Amino acid sequence: MQSKIYPPIPDTPKEYWDDSKWANENFTEISKEHPNLWVAIVDKQVVASGKIISDVRKIAKQKTNRKHFPVFFAEKGIHL
Repeated sequence: MQSKIYPPIPDTPKEYWDDSKWANENFTEISKEHPNLWVAIVDKQVVASGKIISDVRKIAKQKTNRKHFPVFFAEKGIHL
């Protein structure tokens, strides 16, 4: 059996990690403004939010022309 050769995984841009860190540091405020929605973060701001993650990704890509950006669920309260 021959093993498959996969292409290398591309490096994640530094901006992605900066935006991810900013989102974690500002999670409380983001959750207040976008309760229980998916949010896309670009340049340390929310550029898209909504109930459906694929829609949020699509809108953020269209607005920013970026391929890589963090998307978080801005959970507010406890969900059981």
